[in-house]
This record gives sequence, C-alpha cells and structure tokens, in this order.
Amino acid sequence: MEPAGMDYFCEQVQQKDVGRRMQVGQELLEYVGDPARSPDVEQDQQRLDKVIDELTAWVNSSNFKVRL
Repeated sequence: MEPAGMDYFCEQVQQKDVGRRMQVGQELLEYVGDPARSPDVEQDQQRLDKVIDELTAWVNSSNFKVRL
C-alpha cells in the first residue's frame, strides 16, 4: 500500500514500536526523496513541522537503530 502523504506520516511517526519506527523511517526517506511522490511536503508546513518534531524525539531515542 502506498503511503497517503503527510497525513499518513504525521500519524505514523508517533508510533512507539521500534520495528514500526524503522519501517516508517525508511518509507519517509523514500517519500521525501522523490518529489513526484511528495508534492504535499512543501504545501503543508504545519504538518511537516509536526513530523520533524516527532523525528527529533527519535534522535534522542535510547535505541541506537532508531537514532540512526
């Protein structure tokens, strides 16, 4: 299933499960790396800010795999 967009990622980055975080992290990298798939990234600044705030928490995670 193709991710729906920033709405999808905004919900998914809040997951606490390490395995799910790693999967969502990879999906997010692929999504933002392809401008054709991610036209809404620049249009929805508030949602993008929320995703980035959640990713900041990942960087501070005690799990080294999530931090990477």
